[in-house]
Amino acid sequence: MKIYPLDHELDKAYILNINEITKPFPAHRHNFMEYSYIISGQGTEIINGKKHKIKKGTFTLLLPYQIHELHPDPDNSIKLYNCNLGLETFFGSNRLSEELNEMIFEFNEELPSYVNFEEEKAERMDEILKSMKTEYEKDLKWKNLIFKAKVIEAFVLFDRERRKYQEAKISTNTNDYQNRKSYLWEVIFYIHNHYREDIPLEKLAKKFGVSSSHLSTTFKEYFDENIHSFLNDIRIKHACGLLTCSNKQIIDIAAEVGFNSYATFSRVFRQKQGLSASEYRNKVQ
Repeated sequence: MKIYPLDHELDKAYILNINEITKPFPAHRHNFMEYSYIISGQGTEIINGKKHKIKKGTFTLLLPYQIHELHPDPDNSIKLYNCNLGLETFFGSNRLSEELNEMIFEFNEELPSYVNFEEEKAERMDEILKSMKTEYEKDLKWKNLIFKAKVIEAFVLFDRERRKYQEAKISTNTNDYQNRKSYLWEVIFYIHNHYREDIPLEKLAKKFGVSSSHLSTTFKEYFDENIHSFLNDIRIKHACGLLTCSNKQIIDIAAEVGFNSYATFSRVFRQKQGLSASEYRNKVQ
């Protein structure tokens, strides 16, 4: 199965839209947080290979780099809220809340990534999303504060509900293990901010106080990709943006996104995109 990294980049801290899906949306992944809420319609959602039904009232939380696809039922369409939140919202200097990070980025694989809100709870979530949309669209004083407060409220309701779906208790040892892996999200954020630099595994491991082998193993275990490949994904994604939106020479773009060798850039670009950088530019312009 081919995975399509989306070219969309957040130009704000958050983006909120109402979208309608009328045909299958192929497997893709984002470098930002996304949550959705189904307004009408029904179908199937697949996250990292796990399939579940979606309907009016389904709230889904997608962490960065989770592979995701949507399939409306035959002769059906899905109308939904989509909210995208940049990693800066959670790990930057103006992060929303440490408690929110603890809630959302908990490495607990038994917690589901979606819940189905019904009746009064669905009505409450409807009101939260409607209020967020109003604040997002209108130029009102303190709109960002209201929006952030509503984001936190939505996440709290989601987390409370999904914990009811847990089928088994997690041992103390498992919790300790999950907590030890929480630093991986800080690693992700660091790579996003420093992808233009030379970032060897040893440097990352030293910065986050773990061994190179531990970092390599846990990263691959959770994200199903090694750190070197992940770093190149980010570099190539930014290269695609520059190829689309600028007239810079390709060799200059290669250097700007962090490749010391043009030959390496060319090889990696073709490997990731299935065509050369010049072919990509001709295709998108």
